[in-house]
Amino acid sequence: FARHVTILVRGDDFSCAKAVADKAREHEKITVLTNTSVEEVSGQNGLDYIRYRNSKTGEVTEFRAKEGESFGVFVFAGYAPETSLVEGVAELNEQGYIVTDRSQKTNVEGLYAAGDVCIKPLRQVVTAVGDGALAATELERYAAAKQTRTGLFPKKPQVAAPQSQLASEEDSIFDSATLAQLDAVFARMESPLELRLYLSDDEVSSELRQYMEALAARTDKLSVKVTDEPEENRPCVRLFRPDGTYTGLAFHGVPGGHEFTSFVLGLYNAAGSGQSIDEELERAARAIAKPLDMKVLVSLSCTMCPELVTAAQKIASLNDRVTAEVYDLNHFPALQKQYKVMSVPCLILNNKEVSFGKKNLAQLLELIAEKTGS
Repeated sequence: FARHVTILVRGDDFSCAKAVADKAREHEKITVLTNTSVEEVSGQNGLDYIRYRNSKTGEVTEFRAKEGESFGVFVFAGYAPETSLVEGVAELNEQGYIVTDRSQKTNVEGLYAAGDVCIKPLRQVVTAVGDGALAATELERYAAAKQTRTGLFPKKPQVAAPQSQLASEEDSIFDSATLAQLDAVFARMESPLELRLYLSDDEVSSELRQYMEALAARTDKLSVKVTDEPEENRPCVRLFRPDGTYTGLAFHGVPGGHEFTSFVLGLYNAAGSGQSIDEELERAARAIAKPLDMKVLVSLSCTMCPELVTAAQKIASLNDRVTAEVYDLNHFPALQKQYKVMSVPCLILNNKEVSFGKKNLAQLLELIAEKTGS
């Protein structure tokens, strides 16, 4: 699948079996560089630049792909199965992997294992999902057989909903703990915001509207307006100030999952001074002198995305020349194809510079300065 593969080993040698390492060294299409670590990768439409350093000699090497071409970087730092939970309970092999039969059952009755903690020839998401489905099915059969033999069938507990959840139809979207957190944030917002919605006739748009109306129902500092203004990537919510000016913050899709908290934090930052940050970082954000458009492509299940989203939104809230628009990539496959997105979070600066991976505020400001000169 590749013309050539270069393996960068951080240590003096491979940590795998010698027989496996020798196969890699002897392959005509593989180059092995030891004591070498990656310092930077970047690209516009995919990765086309990498810089790495030899930790012993200090030599720095830069590689650029040919025009119109790109390459991939696959990180593998080794692994150890996290099976301490069943150590001394279930049978493990010498490497610590759980021994199971073809039904994912361990040597302990009623205990099943699935995924990469098991002994298996291929460790990929698709095989882990298959293991999980099989283990769950077998465990269900085991439980059903036990119920039949014992005559004991569990009763589903009846839990009364908290009064705060019964207050209104909109509030039922959030649980009581979330509502308490929202109320605390809204109480600290310094000025009102308008949640301007750009919708289509689809379920995602309906869900976005429901979310935004539920938020606005909790505070008089938020209002919702559905607009017919042009917008290519719908559904979308943009934050506007009371005087009608755009704050620079937007979310395309529905800000759920791991992005719900970052969206609420964006509201807080856009409505006033917001989060306090290091004075030097704040000066750097305000000093960006050229117009800067940041697109942050995310997945709602991505745990590394919110940090970059929050950083981009904070910069936009401090500088009117900056916009930070977040896209749930699941609803915008055209963007994934356009920018050849291989992983999230993906950051696009001014529709040109593409960068992958999580970044905090300091790292993002450094990248902006490097790529845009701002």
